[in-house]
Order: sequence, then C-alpha cells, then structure tokens
Amino acid sequence: MVQAPQPLPAARGRHDAHSSAVRVRPIVLVHGASHDRHTWHLQHAHLDGTGRQVLALDLPGHGDDRDVPLTSIEAMAGWLLARLEACVSAPVHLVGHSMGSLIALEAASRGGERVASLVLVGSTLPMRVAPALLEAARSNPDEARAMVNHWSFAAGDGGPDVDAAKAANLAMMARQPPGVLAIDLAACDGYDGGPAAAAALRCPVRLICGENDRMTPPAGIELLRESLRSGGCEPQTEIIADCGHAIMAEQPARLNEALSRSCRD
Repeated sequence: MVQAPQPLPAARGRHDAHSSAVRVRPIVLVHGASHDRHTWHLQHAHLDGTGRQVLALDLPGHGDDRDVPLTSIEAMAGWLLARLEACVSAPVHLVGHSMGSLIALEAASRGGERVASLVLVGSTLPMRVAPALLEAARSNPDEARAMVNHWSFAAGDGGPDVDAAKAANLAMMARQPPGVLAIDLAACDGYDGGPAAAAALRCPVRLICGENDRMTPPAGIELLRESLRSGGCEPQTEIIADCGHAIMAEQPARLNEALSRSCRD
C-alpha cells in the first residue's frame, strides 16, 4: 500500500556527522522538476530508520521555500553547495533525481571533497525536453503536469498502489508555485555542462535507472557513462525492473535497497 507523504523537517542548523561514535556520512536528497523534498518521503523514512543522517531539501521556490526559483542548473548547484556548507560539517553522499541529478552532478564537480559519493537517479545527458512540453508548461501548466505524470510511470496497468502514487505525484506538482514547472523544464533543457562536470568528478558514482523509464531511458545514459569514464571514473549502474521514471514512488523498496548499498559509510 502506498503511504501518504508525512511532513519532513526542513533542513535547519548544522548537522555534525562526527558527533556519533561511528562516523557515518550524511545523505542529501535533491528532488526533480516541480517536486519538493516530500518526493523522497519513503526513502527518508527508510534511511532515517537505519540511523542515517538524511537531509531532503526544498530547492528555491519549491515546497516550503519561498525564495525566487533559480533558472539554471548551474545556479541551483551553487545554491546547493552553499546549503551544504551551512548545514553539514562532513562530506556527504549526494543523491539527485531527474533535474536533481543534474544539480547534484554539477555540484559534485565543483564540491571536491565535500561530496563523498554521487548517486544519479533517472538521469541522462543531455536532458532535453520536448518542445511541446516546454510550451505546455508555459501556456497550459495543468496539461503539462498531466503529461509529465503520465510519462513518469511505466506503461500499463500498475494496479491501485501505482494509481495512488500517480495521484500523489500529480498533487505534488500542482502545489508548487505558478511557473515553477516551466522554469525547471527550461533549466533541464538548457543545461549543456553535464559532460564537462562528469569528466571532472573524482568521487564514486552510481547510476540508478528504471527499466521502463520513458523520460530518461536507460539507453540514454551512454554519454553520461562515457563522460564519467573520460575523467577516470567507472560508474556502477543499477537497473530497477518494472519501473518508470518515478522510481521513488513506483518501486520505493527497491530504490531504498539501492540507496542503502550506495551510501554505506
């Protein structure tokens, strides 16, 4: 049964991973386009339940954050690094989904030892957006949200749990401030710095893909893999079966297991 999202605490103050007798690196979760930190509620609950420090952030202009939305992946990555500097004293495991994966990639390329490892969920390079969807996001956001929601899940009848996940996903997008979806999609479409960022990485990287992802298909990660390898990084890749782009909602238990394997120390 799909669980209703529970309010997640906003990241406030400074988190010190060295205060524990066992040094465990914090896990930072970065959401995708027109989402907020609650997209990670099942992963947050699972990882927090294992005693991990978990920070799920609202990007500017998303969720409970009332700042002006940022219009580029580079600007969002700069904001993320500033938040990490303010909130976390130890190197982190950085996890991003979709647009959040681009933000995490760019931030990790600049962050040096601030990032211990990188997990890219539902990612691809480049992350181009169909012109029809870009236009719908500007002129008819309800239609655009319906399009994104439809393509975020694997095709076919997923049953009542998936139906509930689709409804929750659509509601999350609808509660974001006006214009956010168009801004986010344009930022994804306009980001060309991914190959250079990937080549600059010096931390371990894992790619997690939905087998039936129709928005960022597994076949689309080859340039990402090549770019990582050009910098000397050999990424690990994990394909989650029976799953589309909305991995957090469609196959949460499998994603929880994958994140637990990826963020061990």
